[in-house]
Amino acid sequence: MMQQNSHVRKMAILVAATFFMENLDATVITTAIPAMAKSFLTNPQDLSIGISAYMLALTIGLPASGWIANRFTAYRVFSISIVLFMLASILCAISTNLTMFTIARLIQGLGGSLMVPVGRTVVLSRTEKQHLVSTISILVWPGLIAPLMGPIIGGFFAQYLTWHWIFLLNIPLGFIALFFAQRLLPKELPEKRTFDGVGFITCGLGLLLFVYGLEMISHSNSSLWIGVTVSLVGSLILIFAYYHLAHTQHPLISLYAFSKRTFRMTFFGGSLIRIGLNSAPFILPLMFQVGFGWSPLTAGSLLLSLFAGNILLKTVNTPLIHKFGFRKILIINGLLLSSSFVLCALFTPQTPIIWIILVLFFSGGARSIQFTTITTLSFSEIDKTEIQSANILSTIFQQLNNVLGIVLSALFLFIASSYNGHSQTGLMVEDFRLALLMVAAMTLLAMIDFITLPKNAGNNLKDKQ
Repeated sequence: MMQQNSHVRKMAILVAATFFMENLDATVITTAIPAMAKSFLTNPQDLSIGISAYMLALTIGLPASGWIANRFTAYRVFSISIVLFMLASILCAISTNLTMFTIARLIQGLGGSLMVPVGRTVVLSRTEKQHLVSTISILVWPGLIAPLMGPIIGGFFAQYLTWHWIFLLNIPLGFIALFFAQRLLPKELPEKRTFDGVGFITCGLGLLLFVYGLEMISHSNSSLWIGVTVSLVGSLILIFAYYHLAHTQHPLISLYAFSKRTFRMTFFGGSLIRIGLNSAPFILPLMFQVGFGWSPLTAGSLLLSLFAGNILLKTVNTPLIHKFGFRKILIINGLLLSSSFVLCALFTPQTPIIWIILVLFFSGGARSIQFTTITTLSFSEIDKTEIQSANILSTIFQQLNNVLGIVLSALFLFIASSYNGHSQTGLMVEDFRLALLMVAAMTLLAMIDFITLPKNAGNNLKDKQ
């Protein structure tokens, strides 16, 4: 048993490494946006489509990842998706305009849409309940670290080399992942299952239209009502997709997980928190560069404080669960997280650097505790037979939250600049301040969901630790 747990842990580290690579590419261009915009002869805000296209492609391919893994085996799909991710990274590096770059990011996202969920399913399906907290702690780390390391790495390359090296970095990382995948992942036989084409098309099309509509809304040169209409159509298709999946005999994704209150929490409260968490690595580097006039490397390096907070307070997460329980942690820490956004909104170019570091450290700690607690609680009541579908649904939510974090950040900046009478090409400090306050207000809404959780939510995991 101990040897099996050790092997599962090694697989979890491998999957976490690929998850890191995937998440890194979601935010690595944030501090390089001004340099890339100059190279592509476009506005910095327009580069948000390169981030959103990548994360949207991740989301579109997710619904079919379970069926594909069963049909062609997890090992083959995982390995091929790494190769596709590497090839798309090369295309990103040689892009000469925004259109070419966006297409390359879509291909890269499709590779990532199979790489991580397939690997996570292999790991979670082999994890015993008593080891779930420790395993998920490994799997969620990239979601915490990569968005923070991305701006730092991107800032370094943008300032000292060129932005093209941001994507070439994936090549050696990909080869390392392939090497260990060959040795760690199980070689299983393929399974023949009925493919739910209607579910795949409606889920993919609904997600595409929903997020693309939001992307249109976030840009000043797009029609507001067209964007709202596109998002509304996408929402209606997603509602139909949900009805189809709930009533068809062989659904692409089982909706069993939604029968559990602790999993449904990830849909509303968990989503609002994750959207807020993903907005900070987008807004803060832009505020430090565009609003304060600081260098890309300085802007990215300041986020190391968030990273340090993630690491140090991660060690107290399990003891806190023992002492207070999941529900209290989500409520109290959620309020602290929202407060950290308010404090960030008070930054000015004259704010002492030490105060900025302390606030970001505090925010990083709250971020780590909230992210890990939500993810762990969501799987607390899921049976092993339903792990695959629950993991796909959870990953869809996370990737959609990543997209919304970027899109809503751009939207909030647009609203703020319009309110303050500025154009999006001339953002001011007060625009970033108002945008961060809107993010803080959004995360406060999550408290409604957390307060209504049962007081004993997740106790079945706590008692086994």
